[in-house]
Amino acid sequence: MDSGIFLDNRYKMDYPEMGLCIVINNKNFHKSTGMAARSGTDVDAANIRETFMNLKYEVRNKNDLTCEEIMELMCNVSKEDHSKRSSFICVILSHGEEGIIFGTNGPVDLKRLTKFFRGDLCRSLAGKPKLFIIQVTIPGEIQRMDPGSFSHFVLC
Repeated sequence: MDSGIFLDNRYKMDYPEMGLCIVINNKNFHKSTGMAARSGTDVDAANIRETFMNLKYEVRNKNDLTCEEIMELMCNVSKEDHSKRSSFICVILSHGEEGIIFGTNGPVDLKRLTKFFRGDLCRSLAGKPKLFIIQVTIPGEIQRMDPGSFSHFVLC
């Protein structure tokens, strides 16, 4: 018997703006980290920018951020008024390992980054999709030379 109740599991995407897309592209790392520059990452960042601009997102590119700068950026973005935006996307291109990405001067725990966008801390994004896309080069592994050929993804 049909109860007449329809549960719509879709996000509301008809706000005035699609949303904000932050792209953090870490290519060059401090010598003290011992990490090599990430070849091909600028091409990836440009392709991501073009893709999300075509999807009507406001795209902000940030290059070679330290751990502290990444944390400050995420904190500041989470405090913005997202009430006219349908969603939020953050793309991080960097070195990384399971559960962490690297600022240009050392590691950052991904859970620390994503917590800024919890519904209780970022009210204007509560109930809206928040996507974190992480593409990393694992330190010590051979880097790909042709952008877009293969990527590692880490779990948050």
